[in-house]
Amino acid sequence: MGVIRNSAKALVIKEGKILLNSHLDSTGAVYYDLPGGGQHAFETMEEAVVREVLEETGLTVEPVRFAALAEEIFTNPGMRERYPGYCHRVMHIFLTRVLPGPVRERAEMDFQQTGSRWVTPAGAEDLPLVPVQLRGRVREVLSAPGPVYLGSRRRDEVCM
Repeated sequence: MGVIRNSAKALVIKEGKILLNSHLDSTGAVYYDLPGGGQHAFETMEEAVVREVLEETGLTVEPVRFAALAEEIFTNPGMRERYPGYCHRVMHIFLTRVLPGPVRERAEMDFQQTGSRWVTPAGAEDLPLVPVQLRGRVREVLSAPGPVYLGSRRRDEVCM
């Protein structure tokens, strides 16, 4: 039986730019992901997004609002066998702002993470972004008056 993983993701905003984590997949291709990750037991989604951003980027953030929801299900049998806890994710995406204070050392980089970079929302739409449902829709999510349902996506590729 598979596991459904709740994941808290952040659209970290500072000076009109958003922060993306850069990653290399198993083929060496670069992709970008929102900072964030899995929710721990007895942790709220807001607590999870704050913790994950701090671990991966060293930044302390606070959630401003719930911005979007996306689901991805990997159908590749090999990937499901190797990474059963990561093949069905529901991503809760929060708009966050950076709090004043020093940037800390990264405590734990995300899987395959090589670094982080600030990009404009328009620039982010041209990148190989994860979740894939966010591609071309970053500005829509940022400007929407309420949460945006980005939809569910089945993915056959092996991304890890």
